[in-house]
Formats: sequence, structure tokens, C-alpha cells
Amino acid sequence: MVANKITKLIIISISMLSILVLMFLTVDPEIQYSVDEVMANPEKFENIDIFMRGEVDNSSLLSESSVFTISGVYHGILVDYSGASLPDGFQEGLTVAVKGKLVQVNDDWKILASEIITGCPSKYETIDNS
Repeated sequence: MVANKITKLIIISISMLSILVLMFLTVDPEIQYSVDEVMANPEKFENIDIFMRGEVDNSSLLSESSVFTISGVYHGILVDYSGASLPDGFQEGLTVAVKGKLVQVNDDWKILASEIITGCPSKYETIDNS
């Protein structure tokens, strides 16, 4: 009787461990790059799916052509969102994450966005404890 309970416990433990291992093996981590990281060597990321974050430049949103610009500290890049929709909470000056393909058009780089993600605004606010 005791051996039967121990056997069941061992089988359940092995099953749970197997599921956990399979879960970690099948989920690819999604690396999020900054604008500056990508633009330091954009050829490395050309025509592949990329996940990039940056701050939406003020006065850069052009609804009629479905573009806006995101910037890092040193670089900026044009985002073409004609293949994606702007999420609730999207506004200039906020940090956003963009998924899409990095392409070169003439001598300029742009992201053809497939998804745009805004974070919780409180995540980006500074806390003043004075």
C-alpha cells in the first residue's frame, strides 16, 4: 500500500518535471533590442523579424502615411505601421516596443511593423520621494 502511493508520487513528479523541461525547450526567448543597439550595425538585423524598443519622437506621428519615429540616445528609426494598428495608450513621448522587419529603403532604415506595444505608463514615470 505504501509502495503504491510512493510509486504514484514518483510518476507524477517525473511527469511534472518532463512537462517543465519541454516547456523550457520549446519556448524561444524574445530578445528586445534598443534603437541604438540595432542602428549600431543594422545590416546584422536586415530583413529578419526584430523586437525593438524606443521613445516615440514628438511631432513624428504622420497618420496619413502611417509612420512615426522612435529614438534611442544616439539614433532614430522610422516605423511604418501600415501593417499594424496603434494600441490604446499610444502617444508621442512614450516608450514603445515594435515587432517587425528591418528594411533599408534607399539609404534609410525603417521597420515594417507587425505589432506595436505600449507599456503601463506608470512603468516609465519617475518617482519623486522628496
